[in-house]
Formats: sequence, structure tokens, C-alpha cells
Amino acid sequence: MTDTAQLIEEMRWQLRQIEDRKAENRRLLAASGQKTVVSPDRTVTVLAGPDGVVNEVRLAPEALRSDADTLSRAITAAIREAAGGKPGAPPPAESHPPVDDDVPYDTVFDV
Repeated sequence: MTDTAQLIEEMRWQLRQIEDRKAENRRLLAASGQKTVVSPDRTVTVLAGPDGVVNEVRLAPEALRSDADTLSRAITAAIREAAGGKPGAPPPAESHPPVDDDVPYDTVFDV
């Protein structure tokens, strides 16, 4: 085998090794319950544990080229999705239990 052919074969072997490691890492992450969310423009990546706690936020260099509002919306949306919310879902509305003195008007004035 020529030196060039040998180098090409070595590179192919290394690529197979890398692909095998990537597959193993994906399997381990899936087994651990780790969730990874990538923004649609691929500038923000959020990793969260099975309990929804965010472990890491990664920004691609391209993220720094966008304005602050766009970047903050992308980060917030990715965090919400990674933490278990639906993509772009607003925070749940707060519900307050009725207070004892919340009596309807029609019963207050009944004689």
C-alpha cells in the first residue's frame, strides 16, 4: 500500500472511531435522561437534566452577531423547552384559591 493510501485508510478508521464514540455518547445521554435542545438557527444549545434543571447553555459564535433581543428570545425559548415546557409556551397562569370574603354580590345584598 502506498503512503497516501495508508493515510487515507488511517483517516477512515479514525472517522469510524469518532462516529462510534458519538453514538455511544448519544446513547449514554439518552439513558441518563439528559435533554438537549438546539434553537432553530442553531446558535443556542441548552442541556437539561431529567428533572428539568438546566446544566449548560452553549452559544455558537454566530449568536453574538444577533441583537440582544433576538438572542435573549432564542435562549429563553430553548431553556423553556429543555426544562420541559413546550416550544415558545408562555409561563402557566397563576391560579389563586378563592378567598373566604369573595362572596358574589347577589348574595351580599339578599335580604
